[in-house]
Amino acid sequence: MSTNPENEKKYEDLTMNAYRAIQELLFKNELMPGQQLNSRNLGKMLGMSPTPVIQALKLLHFQGFLSHVPNKGYTLEKNTIGQVEEIFNLRLAIEPFCMENILARIDPAGWQKLYKALDDHKTALEKNLLNQILLADIAFHTTMAGISIGKSGENMVKHLFELLYLKNRDTILYSSPKERFLSHHHRILEHLKKQDAKAAKKLLTQHIMEVRQTLISNMQKNTFADTIRYSSVQA
Repeated sequence: MSTNPENEKKYEDLTMNAYRAIQELLFKNELMPGQQLNSRNLGKMLGMSPTPVIQALKLLHFQGFLSHVPNKGYTLEKNTIGQVEEIFNLRLAIEPFCMENILARIDPAGWQKLYKALDDHKTALEKNLLNQILLADIAFHTTMAGISIGKSGENMVKHLFELLYLKNRDTILYSSPKERFLSHHHRILEHLKKQDAKAAKKLLTQHIMEVRQTLISNMQKNTFADTIRYSSVQA
């Protein structure tokens, strides 16, 4: 049986619209970790029919954002410490490598994008715009990957950031030394402007490892605090 390409395209567009809308709800914390995601309720919230919402939830599950229990539905679960370590190990395999050829590929538009990400980050910090801080951070790192290894590299790094920020948003937002991490970005760009890719690579590696350690330490503290609270309730 033949299918209509226009109908297929429309169906795919609706699914991706639902996908992006659900991601936005997760990013804004309008859907909370542990909350069961019902396609019908989400459809009403987004003004969409359940079918594209169901497909979007399946895609988010396939990409690792949501967990799924048969007959119960989808939920957003926070990353475990082991999962966070895996994500950062991938970042360490991809991002420092980008410094090896970024200077050969960057053009004026690339410099402009990197400086804009820095300016956006600084403005968001000054105004304490937490979501904008995350977006500017993502923009800086994904722009470097995109310049160095193209769109596929940019998408890979973006996906890793989304896995962290959508699933461990609170821990990152409220517990990280944001000013220090922004200063790392400034210094990485200074090294690149001086044509010192080796120093930029070293600092970027240090930056990623420090962010990883900060996040894991905060997760361990939160786990310990939750254990103490649970023990107090049981007593």
